[in-house]
Parts: sequence; structure tokens; C-alpha cells
Amino acid sequence: MNSNNLTIEKEINKLTAEIEEKIIEIRRHLHENPELSFQEFRTTDYIYSTLLDTNIELKKCSGGTGVIGILKGNGEGPTLGIRADIDALPIVEETGLEYASSKPGVMHACGHDIHTSVLLGAAIVLDKLRDSINGTIKFIFQPAEETMQGAKYMMEEGVLSEPNLDNIICLHTWPFTDAGKIAIRHGAIMASTNRFEIEVFGTGGHAAHPHKSVDPIPVAAQIISSLQQIVSRTLPPLESAVVTIGQIHGGTADNIIANKVMISGTVRTLKTEVSDKIKQSMKEISENVAKAFNGSAVLKYFPGSPPVVNDKKMVDLLAEAVSESLGKESLEYLPEPSLGGEDFSFYLQHVNGILFRLGTRNETEASQKGLHNPGIIFDEKAISTGIISMSSFAVKYLNQ
Repeated sequence: MNSNNLTIEKEINKLTAEIEEKIIEIRRHLHENPELSFQEFRTTDYIYSTLLDTNIELKKCSGGTGVIGILKGNGEGPTLGIRADIDALPIVEETGLEYASSKPGVMHACGHDIHTSVLLGAAIVLDKLRDSINGTIKFIFQPAEETMQGAKYMMEEGVLSEPNLDNIICLHTWPFTDAGKIAIRHGAIMASTNRFEIEVFGTGGHAAHPHKSVDPIPVAAQIISSLQQIVSRTLPPLESAVVTIGQIHGGTADNIIANKVMISGTVRTLKTEVSDKIKQSMKEISENVAKAFNGSAVLKYFPGSPPVVNDKKMVDLLAEAVSESLGKESLEYLPEPSLGGEDFSFYLQHVNGILFRLGTRNETEASQKGLHNPGIIFDEKAISTGIISMSSFAVKYLNQ
């Protein structure tokens, strides 16, 4: 590391320390005032007002949720997008925190309040370092990640252009890595999310005379059992996938044989071709099992977000930036991807980028609960780690 890099890294750490208390207050405000997807109007106004005193050009999105900020450096260079999602979940909070959600049934249980706070902090830090930056940073405060619709919405708002993005980066809280560390991975880090529905048709009839009708409930049970064989017997053993049945609905009374059953669930994979293979297997299983029992079945498959696949060069650059700013001990390499989904992957269909994990775990049981858990409490030590990591990467990327 040359002396100029060392100076900038020290300045980033110093600036982050100066605003740490302020950013924690911001995070607690966001946590106490969560908003669901495409309802983040007050959150949008709060983000906008927080950055008004900076040199960042701010624009609220046309739907009233979401903010795009542009910071131009001192010299010519590439354009880096940094994205944070801002929406919460329909969950009743059970943390007991003083700043717990004030909105019944809505909670930041996925850490998006942390994401937003980190990006606000990074924006403030990078604004103060703009004379040392070549190129442009585009700050993307995105709504509706939890419904997998926000990234597409932001792209419709022109987030990829004016100026054109060259690369994009984001982070996500991770309760399985210690606070004070970040976790990285080359290649696939999160899965595609696909939804399916299977309608199973019988003929219906009187429960006392099952032989006079086709009962779709046992047919559906056979289909469900067979679907569980796809991952273990149809896919190669080294391919990762999940097929989960989330719902089954059928029948109206105890003494009536239903004429239809609805099965629905999710498919998670790390490769699009694996998803296609599972879809074909599901279709064949559903139709043929139903036919064997004189019924019929129709599969509807709804592709969601594609896998999140990290760019190798950007991962390596992030590792350098974090090692220089926080020390190598703050880096963790993830041995395997998560089969959770992220609509950040929609951006990656247009520009290369990376998602990295921000450790939020400490010794308490509450910090080690899974994401989307009503009792999860994120360690706020992670916020400064996120600001320093994101700011250091941005400077290194733009000035390389």
C-alpha cells in the first residue's frame, strides 16, 4: 500500500468515527419507523433530507419511494453504483428494544435499516473525500427488495444511465459472521428465486363413495412426495437446489371429496439451467402422477430473480480495500452460497458487480437468530465496518 492510499484509508476511518454516533441514531430512527415495499414514503423523505447538506445531486423517484444520488469526483473516471434496499417486512417485532418498531406488524427484520444507514454514512464520508476521487458515484436507495420488484423499478427510473453505470456493489447483513467483519465469496453467492403453482384436478363427490369419483387430495400427496425426489435423484449430486412446498389448499367440508387442490411453493437454484431442469421435471411428475390416478394437473412456473453471481475482479479489489482499511482479520471467505434470493441480481444482468456480507453477530443469542426472525437484534458495531468497507472500496475502485 502506497502512502497516498494509507492517507486516504486513515481519513476514511477518521471520518467514519466522527459520524458513528449520528449514523447509529439514524439507524434507530429507521428501525423504529419501518415501511413496507413501495410504501417507503417517509423513509424516502428522511434519506433525502439527510443528504441535503452534501454536494450529492439528489433525485426522488417518480413513484414517491426511492432516492438516487450522484456524486462527481474531481477527475474523470468510471461510474460506480452503490445500492441499499430500504423496505421492511410484515413481521411483528419481538426484540423488546427501546427503538423497536412503532408500527404494529412491520419490522426491519432483514437489516435493511442497517443497509440504508451504511449507505448514508458512506455518502457523507465520500462527499468529504470528493476532491480525492476520480469518476462518479451513484448512490441507490431502492424500495421493494422484499417483493423482488424494486430493482426493476429503479432501472425504469433510469438508474443505469446518465451517467451509465460501469459496475455496482451492495452489502447484506449476515448474522452468521461476527460484527466487525465482512464476508466475501467469488462466483455465486445467492440463489435464483422461482415460484410455482400446481393445480390438481379430480371430479369431486361424496366422501362416503370415493370409488365413484377421482379424489385430488391423495393425488396431490403423491405429487408432493415425488417432487421431493427431484433434488436427490434427478439433479447431479454437486448441484445445489431447493424445492419447498409452502402451501396446499383443497376441499370445503369433511364429507365432500374436493374437485381441485392447489399446491404452491418455491424453487431455489444457483444456475438458470438447473432451474429449467427442475421446471421440466416438475411438469412431467405432476402430469404423469395425476394421469396415473385418472386425474390431471397443470404446472404454472413463475421465474423470479436470477442468481447473484459476483465478479471476481471486484471481489479481489474489495478484499484489498478491506485488508488495508480494517486489517486482514476483518475478512472472512464464505465456503458456500446462500439459497436465499436478492433482486440485486437484476442489476447484474446489465452490469458486473458484487454483493458482500456484513457481519452482525455477537455473543448474544438474539444476534444469532436468522434473518426475518421477529427477535433478531443486529449488532450496531457493524455499521462503521460497513461504512469503512464501502467507502474504501469506492475510492480504490475509482482511483485504480
